[in-house]
Amino acid sequence: MSDKYTEHNTNLLEFSTYHFHHNREPFYILFIKNDTKIYIEKLDPHSHRNKYIEEIVIPFDEMIKNENIKKFYDMSVMLANTNKIIYYNTIGVETGQLVCPYDTDSDNDSEDENKDKENKIKVIRNWCIISDFIWKNLRVSKERKCYYNMNPFTYEYNVNTEEEINKFMNMFNTFAKYHGIYPDIENMIIADYNYKLSLKL
Repeated sequence: MSDKYTEHNTNLLEFSTYHFHHNREPFYILFIKNDTKIYIEKLDPHSHRNKYIEEIVIPFDEMIKNENIKKFYDMSVMLANTNKIIYYNTIGVETGQLVCPYDTDSDNDSEDENKDKENKIKVIRNWCIISDFIWKNLRVSKERKCYYNMNPFTYEYNVNTEEEINKFMNMFNTFAKYHGIYPDIENMIIADYNYKLSLKL
């Protein structure tokens, strides 16, 4: 780690993320387990300039009832290099840099759109974990930094309303319908996880 990263250890929080990197449809699903609650953030592209960012806090027991979210969570735990360490990047990284398709912006962008783009407030993320990730459905790649949308140590982890949770669940189920975890990828993650465990024995 360079000097711009400061390591923070915690016994109370557990960090993990499922990061799928692809030219067209990259996405992150980030988790923070806090005792009986879990913070979930989903980040994926809407267009070249805009990203969908959904975040929620759900009781952990409620989360595991949703098979789609639980599958991504289980895989994220296996991909995490360590779930008790998070890093503060003093420089930070823009949200747009996290899930940026390789396609360039359209040459037909209007002058107003370009002006809005220039004047848009940049959201900088500073807190990150190191996790393995999925590269184009082909393999598990090693150690990429994944940035949260908040400070995990000052965030209040207030559980969202039942209506908000149901809305998030429905959204996530629709998302998972088109971005499910392929059996080959699941087997690869499990095999890699078991290998890492064997090294610790």
